[in-house]
Amino acid sequence: MIADLLLLRPHGKRTHGRIFSMEQLGLAYLAAVARADGFTVEIIDGFLEPERYDARLAAMGPGDYMLIGYPVYQETVRRVAADVRALRERGLTTHVTVGNYLATLHGQRILEDYPEFDSAIRGEGEYAVTELLHALRGDRRPEDIPGLVHRAGGGIVANPPRPNAGDLDTIPFPSRDTLPLVLKAGNAPLIYSSRGCNACCEFCSVHKYYNASPGGRWRGRSPANVVNEIEFLMRTFGVTEFAFADEQFMGHGGSGRDRAIGIADEIIRRELKVRWYIETRSADVFPAVFGRMKEAGLASVFMGVESGYDPALRALRKGLLVLNHVQAIRTLLDLEILPSIGFIMFRPESTFDELRYNLDFLEEIGCGELTALATIAKVYTGTDLESRLLGEGMLQGDYRKYRWKFRDPGMNDCCTLFMENADLFSVMYNEFAEIRRSESLSFAECRSLQRFMNHAPIAILRDAVNTIEREAHCPDDLRSDVRTRLLDAAQEFLRLLRFTTAISEERVVDDGFRLLNPMALC
Repeated sequence: MIADLLLLRPHGKRTHGRIFSMEQLGLAYLAAVARADGFTVEIIDGFLEPERYDARLAAMGPGDYMLIGYPVYQETVRRVAADVRALRERGLTTHVTVGNYLATLHGQRILEDYPEFDSAIRGEGEYAVTELLHALRGDRRPEDIPGLVHRAGGGIVANPPRPNAGDLDTIPFPSRDTLPLVLKAGNAPLIYSSRGCNACCEFCSVHKYYNASPGGRWRGRSPANVVNEIEFLMRTFGVTEFAFADEQFMGHGGSGRDRAIGIADEIIRRELKVRWYIETRSADVFPAVFGRMKEAGLASVFMGVESGYDPALRALRKGLLVLNHVQAIRTLLDLEILPSIGFIMFRPESTFDELRYNLDFLEEIGCGELTALATIAKVYTGTDLESRLLGEGMLQGDYRKYRWKFRDPGMNDCCTLFMENADLFSVMYNEFAEIRRSESLSFAECRSLQRFMNHAPIAILRDAVNTIEREAHCPDDLRSDVRTRLLDAAQEFLRLLRFTTAISEERVVDDGFRLLNPMALC
């Protein structure tokens, strides 16, 4: 037997590029808990090692592992099922279990649709996987494992849910088997310092996933425990850069802010020279708190802004106003902390007014990713958005992949026009991000460059939106005209970028003047 447990992630459509070379911390936590209980574990991440993943599947024998585990998502469940089906056709009898949010919200349906899988784990899976290993070894019964959905007696049995972990400090640090590959690709380690999110955004599956089990509210690790993991990574892998993968690093309310300051204070007290990145909500960006975090090395903040239009934010149940976004971004820019935003340009209820407000907002803040112009709402299974659109007859497909339609047919032309030029937005932004990562420009210089980059495309698309609304359709020559104008804008920006790069290479920049590396989150 090679190992008791094999943890796999299949390779995806885009396995190359720094932004996709990230750790799968869920598998890392599963491995850590199983190893702490005496089991042997192998992790193969197909995103990072597609050749090794394919080779392992091709050579796998029936007795190589006691248990195989996969995380499954809407984008990957068919791919995983196909891989396991091929193994079954070669005679594999090993128990295969699946987990993650899709298995949590649709565990029974997955087993009905995919006979290749033997079980699904709902909710946080570290201890469920280890208990399943004990059951396969004969030490306990599958029906006694909370959170397990499994085949029994010719049917499918869903055991009672497993409560979410109460004290996250008691969980071992994740096993870092794949981190050397991530570092080689130019990325930094991920850290989960908390779990859950108390917000209830209509389109988000995070709160649905955690609240499917008892104790699903936001929970944070203690500052000392978090910084202990940082020191472990620094000592073991020689890294000084970290990205927190928390859905809501700041928690909720004063206790969450106190914890964040506690982490910053602990980093400063231990004199650790690090830089780090978080995700939070714009309403939780306070100057005093983030000023202290900046002292401790906070370099970039990702916020799910989603819209620059208050009626859309209300419909999305963000619990935020555009004013929150603007104030948060101003605070971060004043502190020279790099803001990064998530955005939804198009949603089923989009209107011409909404598009104009979104374009004006992106122009005003000047620091949004240009790729935000070509973003479309995705319907995640198990969300309130899914339930609402299904009830309104607005969705096609099933829980594995949905397609929706606009309420206003005029949005089809606008969306098509924006999406047809997504390649240009990506090229411009990626070239800009490259020079920003080079640390050869100041924070203010990067801000000016980004504002210049965003200005022309936004103006061109604003004109196009007005034309489509005025004409009640997209005129035949509009698409080619917009493409030509955007190409001209891209070429002008790239010329400026080349000139800026040449100038920056000729000067000496003091370390204190350099922009901190924004890493892949940016």
